[in-house]
Amino acid sequence: MSEETREHDLTDSKPSPPQTPPKRGLISRKRQLVFLSFMILLAAKGLVGIGEIAFVILCYIYLYEFLSRFAFPRKQTEQKKRLSNPKNKLFQAYFLATAIIGLLFPICYIGDGIYRGDIHGAGAAAPHLFLLSGQAFTEPIGFSDKFSTPIGILGPVFYNARRIFALLDWVKAEFSDTQRPGGPVRLYGGRVIASVNTVMWFYNLFGLLLPVFLPRSCEIYFSGDNKDD
Repeated sequence: MSEETREHDLTDSKPSPPQTPPKRGLISRKRQLVFLSFMILLAAKGLVGIGEIAFVILCYIYLYEFLSRFAFPRKQTEQKKRLSNPKNKLFQAYFLATAIIGLLFPICYIGDGIYRGDIHGAGAAAPHLFLLSGQAFTEPIGFSDKFSTPIGILGPVFYNARRIFALLDWVKAEFSDTQRPGGPVRLYGGRVIASVNTVMWFYNLFGLLLPVFLPRSCEIYFSGDNKDD
């Protein structure tokens, strides 16, 4: 599951003055700038195509300009609740695994590929990292108070669904090659990283986001209407 989903703490139903520590907001903005830098670097290196760049732009417009106005507009009756328990140790371990496997390993693999001249291997892994960085960049926007809970969850759902195709292409590219600069370590390491990422993000989409968090976000969104009735 994504970090913003894990950290998103919705306020209580009782009216209270908003408390937003400036330090947390600063950290969030710095984190967004880091992921934006990854996206710019990958695009500048020519490792991602126009399709991935267009997806990030169109996804932003569709989510935050269209769906947020016509499908899930922000409602005052929406009851504020947690989507997950941040103290759950199993969930913390899963989040750490997604950060290491989904971000750290691909970053190292792409950086090593650029250093060794394996542009083909780096280019196969780059779309996944670009889309994951785009997701991490836009999630603080979706989970802000300007948008409803379903809009915040639909962002990870859209990005995960699109990234599945990038991961499958990455796996296909890794297993179609028999030689890579860097020898067997890079050859088999790339296959392992691509395969593990594919399995993990398949589970993230079809095991968590779609059957658990998306219905829960809709329940939170419509619970205020039921109370009014």
